[in-house]
Amino acid sequence: MSSLRQVWALPTVLVAIANISATWYKLVSERVPRPYLDEYFHVPQAQRYCQKDYTWDPKITTPPGLYLASLLIKPIAGCDISALRALNVGAICLICLLSYQIRRLLRRPLPPRRTRTEASVPQFKDDETQTSLLDAHTALNISLFPPLFFFSGLYYTDVLSTLVVLAAYSTYLSQRGTHNYLLSSLLIINIGVLALLFRQTNIFWVAVFPAGLAVVDTLKSYDEMLDAPVEQAGPRHYFAFLFYLPRDVLMKPIAVIKAVFPYLILLGLFGGFVLWNGGVVLGDKSAHMATIHLPQMLYLWPYMVFFSLPLTLPSLLQPILPVLPNHLRSLLETNLTGPSSPSSPIAPSALAALLFNVSAFAAVHFNTIIHPYSLADNRHYVFYVFRLLFRHPVVKYLAVGVYYICALLTIRILGAPPHPAPTPSAKTAPKRQQKLASAKDSSVQISFVLVWVGATALSVITAPLVEPRYFIIPWVIWRLHVPVEPGRATTVRLALETAWLLAVNLGVGYMFLYREFTWASEPGSVQRFMW
Repeated sequence: MSSLRQVWALPTVLVAIANISATWYKLVSERVPRPYLDEYFHVPQAQRYCQKDYTWDPKITTPPGLYLASLLIKPIAGCDISALRALNVGAICLICLLSYQIRRLLRRPLPPRRTRTEASVPQFKDDETQTSLLDAHTALNISLFPPLFFFSGLYYTDVLSTLVVLAAYSTYLSQRGTHNYLLSSLLIINIGVLALLFRQTNIFWVAVFPAGLAVVDTLKSYDEMLDAPVEQAGPRHYFAFLFYLPRDVLMKPIAVIKAVFPYLILLGLFGGFVLWNGGVVLGDKSAHMATIHLPQMLYLWPYMVFFSLPLTLPSLLQPILPVLPNHLRSLLETNLTGPSSPSSPIAPSALAALLFNVSAFAAVHFNTIIHPYSLADNRHYVFYVFRLLFRHPVVKYLAVGVYYICALLTIRILGAPPHPAPTPSAKTAPKRQQKLASAKDSSVQISFVLVWVGATALSVITAPLVEPRYFIIPWVIWRLHVPVEPGRATTVRLALETAWLLAVNLGVGYMFLYREFTWASEPGSVQRFMW
């Protein structure tokens, strides 16, 4: 029975997301049969490509990957708006599939440089049945991520762009430790170039992000790096990691250069494109002028927490578990939080709080940028958030505390869930085996946090406009790394997450389809609420 559940876990979630996205696509097609908002530019451009007319609309600033994909499927599906939108229904299903594959690859340990004395040490394996079910459920939740799922019913770039970035990340993970360096490099470069055909900012996710991880993996394979688990790390661990990183790289320069060489090629190709194009964007460059907008990294944290509310419950409830009645504490530990762990940090570091809040206050005071669209276009939810945020000059400063709490929760979610005390047999196991078992169950390491934050910052802080779509890939990559270990509490949290994501999608979908309105300046033109 267990093996049967394992075999059917992935097909079940694929059927689920296919049905949910197909229903959304059908409703959008019935209620919004004509192009809406950015589709007004994308659909005609794709249809010109389908007619072998490659004339470029200067209002479009992203590369033509979306239209090239539509050209490929034209012989099968055609090029009317229904066929074009259906492309993203297929893409969201492939995102679910790739998310599952990445989760499985992340469970695979990094191939070590083993000595002869270590060669005979048995390697620990996951409980394949339990973890495959959890990873399939995680993949379903990722594909239901509201800012991503919403556009699976429209003809936008975001879904396919996310798909190719995940394909690039899956390639990186699958090629770790490979002995065919040339073939692996060519594969990484080709998929990276494909990702850049969909969005320029993908360069940070197909080159910078995996290059950073590749450096860490390479140094770890030589035991040249100390990398603390997230739940055990304080500011000194992060500072120490960054301080010693240059030294560690200089100790193994050839190995590091070899590891990042494919990504340097991608960066070089992208740099050549920028020089040839005279800038990063295509079309009307004045519409997307790059600038430094540091508060984007503050807006990220409430975004992460809002869409992941059920996952924050253990961090929120752990501090109060010891003071609860025994029966209530036992109920929560069994069904939601997992067992309490005295080694888990309860109070945040004072130094981390000071550094974050001082930096955030400075960014808010000196670098807050209000794009004209943010307070002018009431079709987008950001309009209403910003109206609240800037209703009074003091509010934006009070929000700094919210940003800090949300950042703390976002990072803590990456920590390993607490586990019961080891069994007697585990206590008597050889130390080497205990170390391997601990490594299997360990949380995300601080190296991932630093690389992920760096790639996220590079991809968003140059944008003056705040859009939920800009944070899709950072959320997806983060969510893929949230530890998921077998247990009733994990299953309950995943179920609550599914319910929450479906509820948000239902609310946003209803508002888009049925809460139409018009502007006095454009009578007769129907407007709709959307991300």
